[in-house]
Amino acid sequence: MARITRDRLALYSAALAEKGLRPPVAPPLPLRADRTRAPLSRAQERLFFLELYEPGTPVHNDAVAVRIEGALDELRLWRAFQAVAERHEVLRTAFVLGPDGPEQHVHAPAEARPVLAARDCAGAGDALATARRLAVEEARRPFALEQAPLWRATLLRLGPADALLVVTMHHLVSDGASMGLLFDELAQAYAEPQARRAPLAAQFGDFAADERARGAAPRLALERDFWRATLAPARTLEWPARRGPASRAGAQVALALDAAGVAELGARARAAGATSNHWLLATWLAWLGAQSGASAPCTGFASSLRRRRELEPLIGFFVESLPLVVPLAAEEPFAALVARVRAAAFAAVEHGTLPFDEIARSAGATPLALQAFFSHMHAAIRAPELPGARTSWSFVDPGVARFELALVLHEAPTGLTGFLELDHGVFAPGSGAELAAGWQRLLAATLARPAEPLATLVAAADLRGTERGAERRPGRALPPRRAAGA
Repeated sequence: MARITRDRLALYSAALAEKGLRPPVAPPLPLRADRTRAPLSRAQERLFFLELYEPGTPVHNDAVAVRIEGALDELRLWRAFQAVAERHEVLRTAFVLGPDGPEQHVHAPAEARPVLAARDCAGAGDALATARRLAVEEARRPFALEQAPLWRATLLRLGPADALLVVTMHHLVSDGASMGLLFDELAQAYAEPQARRAPLAAQFGDFAADERARGAAPRLALERDFWRATLAPARTLEWPARRGPASRAGAQVALALDAAGVAELGARARAAGATSNHWLLATWLAWLGAQSGASAPCTGFASSLRRRRELEPLIGFFVESLPLVVPLAAEEPFAALVARVRAAAFAAVEHGTLPFDEIARSAGATPLALQAFFSHMHAAIRAPELPGARTSWSFVDPGVARFELALVLHEAPTGLTGFLELDHGVFAPGSGAELAAGWQRLLAATLARPAEPLATLVAAADLRGTERGAERRPGRALPPRRAAGA
C-alpha cells in the first residue's frame, strides 16, 4: 500500500549492497510513438464513464486554497503555471470518445494554456469570507472533459499583500500526490523562471498505454476467484440513522493528529509489524463496524500505482480503488486486527490487476457498490514556497460527497490532517462533527490500549448516534467472530 519512493528504494539498495548484491533493474517504461494520443488508464476509464453517466457535476473535482501573505508577482506566477503545464502532458489533455473507445488527446502548450484568472475581493466588507465563498464556487464549477485543460487557477486578492490562490483539478488528471508535485514545480518555476529542468523520462499517457498493453488477461480467472472469495462476506452497510438514499451533496469535517500522536501511531504500528496506514485502516474498519453493526464491514481504499521510478515525478491519476472486507471479532486484541488488515490489504494490492468494475462484479449477482472509502497519503503536501511571501494551504470543501462516508488523511509538517466526508442524503448535516470526533476517540483508545479487546475499545470511544439531536448512546456491540464454516 505504501508508495515506492526514492527514499525507500535507496534503503532497499543499501541493504542489498551490504550483502554484495545489486537491486534488479527494471526496463524503462516504453514510450508511445504518437505523442498526441493515448488510451485511458483503467482507473481513468471508470471515472470517464461515471462522468458521462452524471455529466456537469463537480463530484470529481479536487480543490485547494493557498493563502499567500506578502509580496507576489502575479505575472511571474502565471508564467510559472504555464511552465508546469508545458512540462506535463496530462495538464494539456482532453478526453473524448474515439472510434475504438475513450481516448486522451494531448494538446500543444499553445493550444491548452492554463485557465488563470484574478478577482479583487479587497472592496468587500469581509474580503476573506468573500474569497472563501468564491473558492467554493470555483471548486463546484464543472469541467467539460472534451476541452483541455481540466484544471484551473484563480487568484482572489484580499489586499495589497494578501491573496488566496484557488487551484481546481479534475480527478482524471490528478491525485493527492499530484497536488504536492504541482506545488513543488510551481515554486521552482516561480523562484527560477529562467532555469531549465531536465525533461521527464515519461508522461502519464505512456503509463496508460503500457498498462493497457500489459493487460490482466493471463490472470483473469485467478483474480476473479480471489475476489469472489474475498467479497463473499460483504453486505450493505446499514446506518441506524440513515435519512434516505445517497444524494451526492455533502460536507467535509476537518480532523487532525498532532506530531506527538503521529509518532505514537508509528511506534504502535511498527510494534505490530505493520505501518501507520494499516493501523489507521484497521481503526476505520472498526469504526464502520461499530456505526453499522456489520460483522465484516467493507470499505474501498486508495492504492497507489506509482510503482516505477519514472512515475514518481509525474502529475496524473495514479490511484486505483480496491475493496477491503475484514471480519471483526469483539474479543480480539486490536493489534491482532491490525495484523489481519495488513495481510488483507497486501493481498488486495497483489490481486489488484483486475479492473475495479470486474472486481465489483465478482461479488455475485449484485455488483459491489462502495459506500465507504479510506485514503491515507504518506507524502506531505507542502504549500508552494514563494520568495518574499508566507504560504499555507487547505482543502476547499465543494459540498459534494463521492461516497456515503469517506476518510481522507495525509501527512503534514504538523502531524496528520484530513477530513471525514459524509453524504447529507444519508446522514443529517449536523452529524459530521460527532462522527469525526467518535473516530478520533476510537483512534486514541487503540493507541492507548492496543492489547485490549476491540469491543472494549469501541465502548471506551463512546460512539454516539448520528442524527442531529439524537439521544446519546454507546457504540453498537460487535458480534463475536464466527469460526470458518459456521
